[in-house]
Amino acid sequence: MSDVRGPAEPGGEVAEHPLGARAVPALASEPCPAQEQALPYQALFLAVAEELPDAIFTKDLHGRYTYINAAGARFLDRPVEEILGRRDSEILGQEEARNTQEFDRQTLLAGRTLRAEMSEWMAGVQREWLSTKGVLRRPDGQVIGLFGICRDMSDQRRSEAARNQSEALFRTASTNSFDAFFIVRPEPEGLRLLHLNMHAEALLGCEARAAEGHLLSEFPHAAFIAPLALCQEVWRTGKPHDEELKQLLPQHGRRWFRRQLSAVGECMAVTVRDITEHRENELRLRLNERMAAVGMLASGVAHEINNPLAFVLSNLHYIEKELRRLKLVHTDMGEMMEAIADAREGAERVRGIVQSLRALARGDSVTTQPMDLHEVLDNSVQLAWGRLRSRGNVVREYGEIPQVMANSVQLSQVFVNLLVNAAQALPDSGNGEVRILTRQHSDTLVLIEVQDNGCGIPAENLERIFEPFFTTKPVGEGTGLGLSVSHDIIRGLGGQLSVTSTPGAGTTFRVLLPKASEVH
Repeated sequence: MSDVRGPAEPGGEVAEHPLGARAVPALASEPCPAQEQALPYQALFLAVAEELPDAIFTKDLHGRYTYINAAGARFLDRPVEEILGRRDSEILGQEEARNTQEFDRQTLLAGRTLRAEMSEWMAGVQREWLSTKGVLRRPDGQVIGLFGICRDMSDQRRSEAARNQSEALFRTASTNSFDAFFIVRPEPEGLRLLHLNMHAEALLGCEARAAEGHLLSEFPHAAFIAPLALCQEVWRTGKPHDEELKQLLPQHGRRWFRRQLSAVGECMAVTVRDITEHRENELRLRLNERMAAVGMLASGVAHEINNPLAFVLSNLHYIEKELRRLKLVHTDMGEMMEAIADAREGAERVRGIVQSLRALARGDSVTTQPMDLHEVLDNSVQLAWGRLRSRGNVVREYGEIPQVMANSVQLSQVFVNLLVNAAQALPDSGNGEVRILTRQHSDTLVLIEVQDNGCGIPAENLERIFEPFFTTKPVGEGTGLGLSVSHDIIRGLGGQLSVTSTPGAGTTFRVLLPKASEVH
């Protein structure tokens, strides 16, 4: 850049410039000691001003440029020589010149430094300026002009606009996503939530604006979202983490999630997708496949049992008829007839079970009718007595209840299963107790409870107890279908089957069935 020189005053004299010798010709052949002392600082200022990216300039009281650095000349898109000594009206467009001159006027009137943000066309380019202007004074305080520093904020504003647009697009994309999305940042006290979308709100249980800025540890039920140790491993290795996990959530029960963590600088992006429905569909598909196999097996078993069962019933009838022809002691005769009656009743129950197996294999609907629930319970106790008698006592507490609409074979299947499970939970010492209670629960429902004082069910198993094929019994001792099938039977009858348990204290199964008059 060539030397910057001040404009000439009317009459041919060169105006004194506050920047000294670098800006104007020497006024004397020999500078005074004070001028010699000031020269290094003036030279330093001029050297620094030339290196700065900001536009730096001075003007006289007539608005003519007396100094401008290289950056200012570039912004005006003119050489320095074409700027010095000219006013803004000679360099800029009419509107830009008017705005600049008005700011100059306000600065001179105020007599102090003013700052403003300006947006204007400058040399054919729309620019955003941060403009600072102040007055120049002589040592005696007389105002001789003004100075200006203009910082071009255009690139920064464009970057901010692009960043805001990117953030808006990001928020829109994350909000419309079906996944829960979180951004967390590590701090000494833990992971801080910086951003979350609408689906993430459901996991945390509060709105985003109430959660953002808080620590993830303030939401204990959601700690699985981003465990600190896992995040540290991802930051350390730089490798994204992707896994499926199962979680028990308050008021939502058991859910399956797919969790993905990716390190983004010092932050962590976490995506959590609820795949519960997908997993349940897979389980249903597998259950249907296994139940189809069970149905085929049931059909074969029913066929194989039915023929010998017919022989048993026929022979029992024959034995009973022949015994009546024999002249036996009345006491012996009564005992034998009672034994035959019991055998026939058991065989008839087997026949009912065979018919249910055939219905299961064919998918037939089960016939229901009003029945005495207490009679079904007594029969179920008798069927399960072989398991119950060595473990403890059975206590019946029957209340006044109406009849229920059900199928006796199905209900017996349910209650025998509950009684056998209760017997297995009792201690081996033989001092356990199984209690059967019945009472009217409401105007429309009858309640049956099967209680035991056995070992109880751990909390982690309690939530899965009605899942098909879930069992804690050793291999070969349980199929995991008993409670699942019982649950489906009761639900099919319009009732409910639930369980409560305390480890070490016992378990209670509660069955609710609609009374006969309420079933249509």
